[in-house]
Amino acid sequence: MFRILGLEEILEKLYHESQPLDRIELSHLVTGLPDESFWKGKTVLVTGSSGFAGRNLTHMLSSMGAKVTCFVRTKKDYCNNDPGTSVILGDVEDYQSLVEAVKDVDVVFHLAAITLIPETRAKTFQTFSTNSLGTLNLLMAAKAQNVPKTVYVSTCHVYGKQEKLPIVEDSTPKPIDIYSASKLAGESLALSFAEMHGMDISISRAFNHYGPHQRPDFLIPSILHRLLKGETLTMGNPTPTRDFAYVDDIVKGYALLAEKGRSAEIYHFSSGVERTVKEIVETAMKVSGVKTEVHWNPDARRVDIPRSVGDYSKARKELGWKPVVDFEDGMKKTIAWYRSQPER
Repeated sequence: MFRILGLEEILEKLYHESQPLDRIELSHLVTGLPDESFWKGKTVLVTGSSGFAGRNLTHMLSSMGAKVTCFVRTKKDYCNNDPGTSVILGDVEDYQSLVEAVKDVDVVFHLAAITLIPETRAKTFQTFSTNSLGTLNLLMAAKAQNVPKTVYVSTCHVYGKQEKLPIVEDSTPKPIDIYSASKLAGESLALSFAEMHGMDISISRAFNHYGPHQRPDFLIPSILHRLLKGETLTMGNPTPTRDFAYVDDIVKGYALLAEKGRSAEIYHFSSGVERTVKEIVETAMKVSGVKTEVHWNPDARRVDIPRSVGDYSKARKELGWKPVVDFEDGMKKTIAWYRSQPER
């Protein structure tokens, strides 16, 4: 009886049977790690570098020897002391500042956006201006300066309410609010520039992520902040599901997308595991060792996505990427980081 080997099994077999020099190349496909030799000496611009994923991405790239420029609006937004990093002031709504920022850059990661859902709904026009028109400015600047590679970081929220799960890249987007609509508009712009101008632009639709440096307004840090202070948790609906991956895994995916992602293609980075909000709260209590009272309000958010879970098969097959940190281990790392921070 013969058995057909899968791609991962073939790569593992090649890796263990190859010569040491060959293993250097194969290891990146087997482990899903970014290639340090690719990044050493590369000039990189990260918009949104003061944000959650942007800060973690900048740290990872600089640790691999990349020369990272952080694009921020003010110097107080720049909080990175990693070697090889520098700062340039500007705003994605200011085209000229972007033209200057992307000059002589090898790779641009575009993360700058307004992302917190309540904030986006309160600032409808500003959200569209930053997330959509800001992306148009970035793409025009990258075209003007002939940037070799651009990675546009979009979001799983563009899918809205889906009936068929897990969600794949071919699922039809159904944005339910200004945030998801503005990010989808950015995707359309990126795809049009790739088609019209032959630019190398890859798109990420990452699912929810968590870890160090995330604002306390988001779900997991909001739970942990209150839990570690011994406060009662006042929560919304316990039943919606989300797909959470640890931020280190997510930013490794972004790096692999810059290395190997095909132009005008969309890739998912996710855990592939669906968890209810209630299960997330229970895991936080279990891992932290802190129990507290929880008050649920199922009607807290009128417009919401009931279920979300992503299929990352395409990223696994084409980029060699897969999540490494499981949810409980990631929560342990996150809790340890929060406990190490000065009281706020």
